[in-house]
Amino acid sequence: MELKDDSILRFWQWFVKNEIIIKECIENRHSVNKDYVVAQMNELILSLGVLTWDVGLDEDERWFLTLSPNGNEDMFKISRKIMAEAPGHMDWLFYASRPAKKWNREFVVYDNNMDEQNIDASPWHYIVFEEHNGKLELVIEAKNIPQLDPETAEVAAEQFVINEVGEATRILNLSSIQIVHTLESEYESSKTPVKDLKDHLAEIL
Repeated sequence: MELKDDSILRFWQWFVKNEIIIKECIENRHSVNKDYVVAQMNELILSLGVLTWDVGLDEDERWFLTLSPNGNEDMFKISRKIMAEAPGHMDWLFYASRPAKKWNREFVVYDNNMDEQNIDASPWHYIVFEEHNGKLELVIEAKNIPQLDPETAEVAAEQFVINEVGEATRILNLSSIQIVHTLESEYESSKTPVKDLKDHLAEIL
């Protein structure tokens, strides 16, 4: 997809012009401007690529705008190009992909019946294998989700990894993610708690 610089410029001009309104919509969920802001953000961002977005205040009360390429490496190139043009004078955090979270590793997924499933990933373990292309294969052991169907378990694994290490690491460094109930016995002594995953990947990548 060819991304024209004037399309990026148009988005950022609108964003700067409407910064006060955007913040007001976040701080006041009943804002009369909410529909306008959401519609304009959707229109302008989708004109740049198949991207999703999030805007708000983070845990440290800093304003942020996140674009997500939804796991697509080609879209990630586009989101990075967009964020490279972000106005430097704004006191905002601009992310070209979903950043790692500060979190307790508890989250929610929806199964095939659209029922809410609460997940606690803190007791999970993992192993990694290096592939010939330099990327890694990640295998997660999750013994506490027997209620999940295989497809929902895969969704949970993807969501966990993005929350734990960030979407950029997922796209650029992990070729695949598998989730199993129990690792094969030969890996029992080498598996690692997931709390170490982020630091472990930082060391080996």
